[in-house]
Amino acid sequence: MEAEYKERIKKNLPAWIVSGVGILVIAAAFVYWIVTERPGAFGIAAAACSALLFTVGCFRFVPGWIDFWRDRRIALTEDTEPKHILLGIAALALAVEALLFGAVTLALSVRNGEGFTFRGAVEFWRCLDSGHYLDITREWYVPKSFLDTTEEWFQTGDDVGRVVQLVFLPGYPLAVYPFYRIFDNDAVAGLLVSAASFPAACCMLYRLLRLDCAHQQAFRTVLMLLLLPGGFFFLAPMSESLYLLLALSALYCFRKKRFLLAGAFGAYCAFTRTVGLLLAAPMVLEWIRMFPPKGCGRKKWLLGALSVLLVPAGFGAYLWINWTVSDNPLQFLTYQHRWWSQHLGWFFNTAAYQTRYLVGCIEESDYEHIFGLWLPNLLWHFGTLGLFAYTAKKLRPSYAAWFIAYFAIAIGATWLLSGPRYLLSMPVVAMMLAAVTKKKWQQWLAAGVLLPLSALYLLAFVWRWQVW
Repeated sequence: MEAEYKERIKKNLPAWIVSGVGILVIAAAFVYWIVTERPGAFGIAAAACSALLFTVGCFRFVPGWIDFWRDRRIALTEDTEPKHILLGIAALALAVEALLFGAVTLALSVRNGEGFTFRGAVEFWRCLDSGHYLDITREWYVPKSFLDTTEEWFQTGDDVGRVVQLVFLPGYPLAVYPFYRIFDNDAVAGLLVSAASFPAACCMLYRLLRLDCAHQQAFRTVLMLLLLPGGFFFLAPMSESLYLLLALSALYCFRKKRFLLAGAFGAYCAFTRTVGLLLAAPMVLEWIRMFPPKGCGRKKWLLGALSVLLVPAGFGAYLWINWTVSDNPLQFLTYQHRWWSQHLGWFFNTAAYQTRYLVGCIEESDYEHIFGLWLPNLLWHFGTLGLFAYTAKKLRPSYAAWFIAYFAIAIGATWLLSGPRYLLSMPVVAMMLAAVTKKKWQQWLAAGVLLPLSALYLLAFVWRWQVW
């Protein structure tokens, strides 16, 4: 009995140490934040809930993460799946996109009345950040030298807006450019690229999950992705759909040990969105798990390391563009900070200031900001953290690590308006929803909650209620 007890302590000690250190770090960061920021009661309460849910999820993740490296058995799922399933998934995703486009067009026709035109409906999609991406598609980046070097150039104006578009990465505009040359309409080209990327991403999500899961769970994950509020972001001329396709393709190829292809997808993913860099988190965990001789041969394993290194190389190409355009490889950080007051902060601080703004808008009856901006951001924030705290043990550890890194970085922005859009393109959210909806009644409940929220959020988007 004593020997068994000692063996249990020996086995669990690494997890306890890692968990203890993690809890201390988050607690110290939280105390430091309270001392330096002096937030109000609402802010502290929201931040505490955010930090607690994140900590619980991480605490539940750690034992599985350590066991993930100890146990190198490769157990791929071999159950049967419906014939032509990928074609069915692609058709379903296209149908959802058509429904979303039709719903937006119909809502615009109601809103604009006799002034509605189909061309106007297409042009409507230039809202959000789409206009920035499409400007880059047509004209590339504008060099800093275009404007005066004085502080005045940080004031408002279209020319200034074009210069600071350097913060938007070039992967998506470059993908849209050939279609822009064909159709001579950047909005149409962007819609087509996004509309094609999203069904392909859904198919790749299914393929990735089939490495570990039965058909039903993999397909259910795709359905949950289609039901999530904000699906219109995947259709918009922005980088979300392309990013999702590239990220899932990189992970799938890496899991299948097609390392050079995985590196190419990962590099272009980091060339498309900054958070593409975070692909390194799941790839490194999977790479360590493949350590020879059980995972793969030594030479191939070393090739996997090269694949991981290609991910930051893709972002390095973006830094090179910064240097050629502005003589500073980190110029995008300057623009982010001075034009959008944006830099990296604590994710729980985001919950605090968004809650403060929500309370202020409620007091002022500012429904546009309540229902279009702050409430959706907070629902996504706490909803995804709650799911993570509950499902952390059920997720593949490499994917859980990806979510942890992604959430901490993407939601840690000091002026976050696009939380729902950022979290929507994090596929682990759909995986978590699938993990808690195994029974039919749970699936119907999820649909009953998500579909009305999706419809309301789409209406807020059409009415331009500060949906970003």
